[in-house]
Amino acid sequence: MTYDTSDKTRRTVLKTVGAAGVVGVAGCLGGDDSSESDNGDGNGGDDQEDRDRSDQNRVPHATIAINDDPTRDDWNHYGGVTPYWTNILEPLVWVSNEMELVPWLATEWEQTGERTWEFSLREGVQFHNGEEVTADEVVFSFENILDEYVWAPGWLHLESGNIEALDTHLVEFTTTDPFPTFPGTIAHNMVAIQHPDRDHTEDRVIGTGPFQVEEIEQHQEVRTSAFEDYWNDEPILEELTFRVIEDPNTRTLSLENREIDVALAPPRSRIASIESDDSLYLDRQSRPGAGYVGINIHKSPTDDVALRQALNHAISQETIVDTILEGVGDPGRGPISPIIYWSAHDEITDYEKDDDLGAELVSESGYDGETLEILVANDLVDGREMAQVIQGSLDGIGVNSDIQVLERAAYSEAERDGEAHLILKESGSNSGDADYIIYEGFHSEGDVNQRLYEEEGTGLHNLGGEVDDLIEQGFQTGDEDEKAAAYKEAQQHIADEAVTIPLYYSEFIAAAHENIDGANLGAVPQFSRWTDLEHWE
Repeated sequence: MTYDTSDKTRRTVLKTVGAAGVVGVAGCLGGDDSSESDNGDGNGGDDQEDRDRSDQNRVPHATIAINDDPTRDDWNHYGGVTPYWTNILEPLVWVSNEMELVPWLATEWEQTGERTWEFSLREGVQFHNGEEVTADEVVFSFENILDEYVWAPGWLHLESGNIEALDTHLVEFTTTDPFPTFPGTIAHNMVAIQHPDRDHTEDRVIGTGPFQVEEIEQHQEVRTSAFEDYWNDEPILEELTFRVIEDPNTRTLSLENREIDVALAPPRSRIASIESDDSLYLDRQSRPGAGYVGINIHKSPTDDVALRQALNHAISQETIVDTILEGVGDPGRGPISPIIYWSAHDEITDYEKDDDLGAELVSESGYDGETLEILVANDLVDGREMAQVIQGSLDGIGVNSDIQVLERAAYSEAERDGEAHLILKESGSNSGDADYIIYEGFHSEGDVNQRLYEEEGTGLHNLGGEVDDLIEQGFQTGDEDEKAAAYKEAQQHIADEAVTIPLYYSEFIAAAHENIDGANLGAVPQFSRWTDLEHWE
């Protein structure tokens, strides 16, 4: 497995073009240059109008407003700055917008035994302090995350002492158990490689990314500069600032006032005004996340498949996306986002909105007027409003329901105790390993099912038997075709038995000033790339 860095030359040429000399560069946030889309970013993005920049000058800096403080204290491990968003730190493996694994600081990897993996490092990669990345720094980085975070050993299936430098550019990992999805699991910024001299007490962040830290203002902003010795695409901008603006309306207002150049995740309520403003534009990127209602198939009366199918026919996914989500996202057909390669979105049963058929199925079922509990977490954005739409839809087929809103911890307990019939939830992935989505949600030993399965032999959303076997088959194989086939068959069973009510597929949006070109929003938004960002005035 190799990676082609040949496009670095073209990018370097772009960077050295005269300030006013480029004509007709496609102007878009996330879509300016699709010919370079295979650099690991996926470089998705909507079709954008070409903009004539011939009468504008290139500005060497830009400011991106993010809603997540990149300096908060728990990033001490990384020198004081989040590994997300900022392009300062990088992992061994990247994840593309198609959720495929892309060699990054590692050029290739191989499973050498049931529990052992060897990763070959890219040679010539420099840290921001000028030293070359070797296997020793990889061992250091993994050992530190295992030491720093109590959850890391379970997540990575690694223990301290199980990472070894075999030579200067070869690292061996020994997982605690057979773990076929290990490469996908470490395609995550949280396992970024860093130099041992990083020190959060001195704001010394030493990574390998295209931008390096110049100044940190705690809880305010991180100012970075382009790293000239970056191994991959050199940034076009000379400086890039990440500013903390947690309130979404304030982010949008700051963009409108030209205090910032890019605003991530503007509020949906402002989308229409942004789209009507000729000086601004939006870009959208599908995410590997989905919203759905999980149905408790082991609790009466939702243990009746006819009733579950009736509930599916009561819901209009298009209405939920158009009204509650204000057009951000796509109508769901299953609980797995279609950008995950093994999703069965296009193949599984689609329950179309049909109140007459829904009412007929209710009559055929054993339902006799019970009130179904709809469980919602209080921190789910628009969760209450969505639950109200669902409640109204169920009324339309003669099914009674009641909405219960709980704070997150209580919600999780109530879910696992099987207290509700219907659980409104959103599930997704932040790494190249998306396998856990289907395991945690629908395998009998998965996170939400395990408690009741072990205590009573039941669960929540698990069909057991053949579905468990298919999920295990997909989880344990490294063959993508075999994995996809097993997971798709499992999803068909889940759809046929109406275990969920699909609602929507998630989407990430960003707004930018018309003078900004070339951002690459990531399918995992925290993996967004800024090396192509251009600013014109």
